Amino acid sequence: MNKRVYLRDDEVPIWERARELAGDKLSPVIVSALKSFVAQKESEPKGFERIEVRFADSDDHDIPKAKAFYGKWIFPPTKPVITHNEDCDETHRYAVALTAKGGVVVYCWFEDSEAIWRGRFLVYPSLEAAATDSTVNWPIRQTMERIGVPVGIPVKLNAHSEGKPNGIPG
Repeated sequence: MNKRVYLRDDEVPIWERARELAGDKLSPVIVSALKSFVAQKESEPKGFERIEVRFADSDDHDIPKAKAFYGKWIFPPTKPVITHNEDCDETHRYAVALTAKGGVVVYCWFEDSEAIWRGRFLVYPSLEAAATDSTVNWPIRQTMERIGVPVGIPVKLNAHSEGKPNGIPG
């Protein structure tokens, strides 16, 4: 299917530069931009916003990373769920967001007595799936309580989830 795009004269230089960078294949660039535009516009009426998290990924040798998604914070990084280990020499902080696609993001970071920070960005298909992960069960239970989801209901996972968060090796 062929479609036409009309440009103003002052937009031609950016079109030409984009075409050079894309190797004369602008269609994938345009489709990517349209997908982002549609995701943003569909998320806005539901109260979702584009969220970007920058962190040193402890699951990948503390390599700096940035992850972005459309969602809304239930516990934002500025007011996370905080827990301590038994000796109170390690603090765990959990920021929890619901995504526009119905998933859950947990951004967690830890500080020990040596002030070493370790960050993780975890994605789950649902609150129920996140609650099965013992490392984030408490902040997820706090999230469920905050948004009014009854806690203690038996969790049913689909056959493919195996109780593991997306992208996290088991």
